[in-house]
Amino acid sequence: YGFGAIRSVQLVVDPPAVRRGQHATLRCLYDLDDSPLYSVKFYRGLREFYRYSPGQQPSKKIFPFPGINVDSSLSDNRQVVIKNVGFGLSGNFSCEVTADAPSFSTATEHINMQVVGKLPNADNPYVTATA
Repeated sequence: YGFGAIRSVQLVVDPPAVRRGQHATLRCLYDLDDSPLYSVKFYRGLREFYRYSPGQQPSKKIFPFPGINVDSSLSDNRQVVIKNVGFGLSGNFSCEVTADAPSFSTATEHINMQVVGKLPNADNPYVTATA
């Protein structure tokens, strides 16, 4: 690894299957080695909807996106929380991490978020779901 390299980026959805009307947390897990953070951006498809830039004021920016209601108080440089998730949000999400000067190296990770009407076997605790 060279100086300023982004060692790893991983994007996790919590919960893995989001129930319609519930909140979803997208966690962007990254290791910047010794570089400071320049920005973390979250996208739905190709459109950015949340950005965290520690060197700017305000550091949190939320961009209008139909169906995405960001909870700013729970969102930061590692995660974004979407309130009241609807079926239309099923699909591709990504986070893009950029290290600050001198490298400005960038890494992106994608994940597919699934929004469900009800969780499998939620009504019957005696039936277990199989993977």
